[in-house]
Amino acid sequence: MGLGIAICALIGGSLTYLGIPLALMFGPILAIIIFHRFGIQFAIPKYTLTFVQLSLGTSVGLMFNQVSLQAENLFLLLVMLVICLAVQFSFSYFWFHRKVGWTKQEAMLGSVPGAMAAILALMDHTNTPPQKIVISHTIRLIILILLAGIVVGSSGDPQPMIELPSLTLEATAWLSIIVLVGLVLGLILQKLHVPAPFMLTSLASASLIQGWVNVPINFPIMITELSMVLIGMNIGNHFVVFPMTSLIKNIYSSAQVVIINIFLTLLITLFAAWITGYPMQVLLLAWAPGSMEAMTFAAITMNLDAGFVMSNHIIRMVIIQTIPSVVMFWQERREKRSH
Repeated sequence: MGLGIAICALIGGSLTYLGIPLALMFGPILAIIIFHRFGIQFAIPKYTLTFVQLSLGTSVGLMFNQVSLQAENLFLLLVMLVICLAVQFSFSYFWFHRKVGWTKQEAMLGSVPGAMAAILALMDHTNTPPQKIVISHTIRLIILILLAGIVVGSSGDPQPMIELPSLTLEATAWLSIIVLVGLVLGLILQKLHVPAPFMLTSLASASLIQGWVNVPINFPIMITELSMVLIGMNIGNHFVVFPMTSLIKNIYSSAQVVIINIFLTLLITLFAAWITGYPMQVLLLAWAPGSMEAMTFAAITMNLDAGFVMSNHIIRMVIIQTIPSVVMFWQERREKRSH
């Protein structure tokens, strides 16, 4: 298992140094698929999704206190963000359920715009067949990253940094408390059958504790990178289940949804820019359905308001990581009462 993780991390790191965006996730996907063709399978740790939820939830929660939300027409922009999310989700759900023939649960999980780790955790909780959903989210991510690279004339994330965390002793202690609180509360919510609980609890824990103690806490980049490698391995294991014909069919359907969603997002951002006076390019990057890293990188490269772009993506991630969990929790409660 350790050797498999090391091989996937090495491939992802090598591709990142070549300038391929999010290669720490895409590299392991390719590695799993290629090695599977030679009859070699890589196992991943049992609690991978719990680890990924804790690390990503904590890192997003810490970032939430580091961005500025000072902008004119802020409330109107937030309302438009929610409308944009609703349009993206509604169209995707209709397409997958009515046109492609997915079940309601598959269509709902496949339509959530972004938050791959949260969706993987929800699928694990509901025992929904994950292959179609994973392909849908992966294709969305690939297309958005490629578009961001084309827009900014570059196709690379910052190179991976192999270094020890630059945390003070006090910051390390508070970070440990944040993770521990997120883990304990997540275990409690898990007992209550709340889907993807560790993402929610670690995000809330990081945001509240960071704001309360007022100590600069940076989440170790190596842990984030390890999370990306493990997500990539998890996704790759879902890709190898499909025969090639089914894989191509699902990729084609997912690509159609993403392209039409991008067009709908463009129309909404044009309208929002007209009524608020905010630059359309910034709104488009801020409301694109996925990949906070790629869109923020694009904003920095284009000398746009990267803080606004990141803050919108963080708010978007909080919404789409919270609402599906709450909805599925109440659905399960309603089903139990009906029985």
